[in-house]
Amino acid sequence: MSGLKKLLSIVSAAAVTVSALAVNVSALEAYDPYSYDRWGDPVASQAGYTAEKYVDGEMMGCGNFYEPSDLFISHDELLYIADKGNNRIVITDLDFNFKKEMKEFHYNGETLTLKKPTGVYVDQYTGYIYICDTENDRVIKCDTEGNVDMIFGRPQTELYDENLTYNPNKVLVDKAGNVYVVVRSVTKGAIMFDSEGNFLRFYGANRVEATAEVIANAFWNMIGTEAQRERSAKQTPIGFTNFDIDDMGFIYTVTDSQTVTTDLVKKLNPRGDNILDSVGAADMTFGDMPPTYYSIYSKNSSLTDIDLGPNGELNILDFQHGRIFQYDKECWLMFIMGGTGDQLGLFQSAAAIESHDNHIYVLDSRKNNITLFTRTVFGEIVTEAANLYNAGYYEESLEPWKNVLKYDGNYRRAYIGIGNALYNRYEYEEAMEYFEVAISRIRYNKAFEGYRDIWIKANYQMCLLVIIAVIALIIVYKQLRKRRKIIYPWEKRRRKGGVL
Repeated sequence: MSGLKKLLSIVSAAAVTVSALAVNVSALEAYDPYSYDRWGDPVASQAGYTAEKYVDGEMMGCGNFYEPSDLFISHDELLYIADKGNNRIVITDLDFNFKKEMKEFHYNGETLTLKKPTGVYVDQYTGYIYICDTENDRVIKCDTEGNVDMIFGRPQTELYDENLTYNPNKVLVDKAGNVYVVVRSVTKGAIMFDSEGNFLRFYGANRVEATAEVIANAFWNMIGTEAQRERSAKQTPIGFTNFDIDDMGFIYTVTDSQTVTTDLVKKLNPRGDNILDSVGAADMTFGDMPPTYYSIYSKNSSLTDIDLGPNGELNILDFQHGRIFQYDKECWLMFIMGGTGDQLGLFQSAAAIESHDNHIYVLDSRKNNITLFTRTVFGEIVTEAANLYNAGYYEESLEPWKNVLKYDGNYRRAYIGIGNALYNRYEYEEAMEYFEVAISRIRYNKAFEGYRDIWIKANYQMCLLVIIAVIALIIVYKQLRKRRKIIYPWEKRRRKGGVL
């Protein structure tokens, strides 16, 4: 296809332009920015974000952190830090100017202190602060002055196994005031309380992955005796690790297991159903893709935190590799940044992630600091294109997607974005070229069907004449055969031999 060759030549030229225009951005990073090509292999890419600086407690003016465990940015643009080792909550503005710390709390005339807090959340509707006071086995709900309104303790229900510990790790609140608490020892999902502190139910449990062992155990339990079933290993799901909530009330969860692939990232509706299962836009692979070769030498991602960006982006933190994976609201991979190490932009123990505007904040519990990432020019162009397309402005997204290819000729999402925009403009033949480069077979087939229908409509009369001519030739042929006007060579030989 001549158009495809022309497109590939444009891509080659664009790749050269990339080296000239944007190599300086990538060279500043301590890590090598990459993405995945159309075959699922990692390829060099441009940096969507650049590590601008890091800030520790001493630089903020609040004293050094010790094993900080969580971050939260409130709607009044304050940064809350759960400083686990120092038993406090530190509050700064988004420029890291120290505002105050919270160490003592007042409840019914009693003074409470924190013990290893691991989670913090601020309700945007009421302004109340929720703190996972982990080793005191409680979640504290208080105002900014430390006055405690309510304490969420161990659930008072027979559904909560008495042998399980209650060490709340993460907390969030929905519009109705319901409180969701993640406890590492609980595999049934988050513990859900109402606004009065009453236990409601377990919410959003992960599924048990259908491994060979699980299937085999199910088979033997089906045919075994009751005594054998009692002795068999019980299969339980792995509890999720962290979560975040969007403005519509959907809760997103991540699970940090390296041994399962089921329910690593979920989007839960109020019933606790994972509605990401019904999304077909993306491949639904989160974290690093498993390599085709040498997989025994690689380690899977361990997804430890998730944050929802201002445009619905998913910022997912990989503890194992110290990386941040950013996806758009349709779960298409946008950027990968970070890594493990001591330099700026790398992490030793990435613990929490938050975002605001065009910045990403990452907390390192071993370095005891926060790294600030800022979106690059390339990142702004990709974000603009993705936001326009996801909002339904297909034609408006066309030029931004083409601009993306000028920076990175390997950016597969741009080819699909351009192809989709052209498809929605009924330019099926051009869309086919971009889908072919992206190796998107389903989209290519849809574009081909549209192109075929248009071609048939445009050449309807010619097609009709050809069909009529073919039918006429068949009729004439059959008539001549009946009258013996057409005799095949082998029939002539048979006649000469006296057979006919």
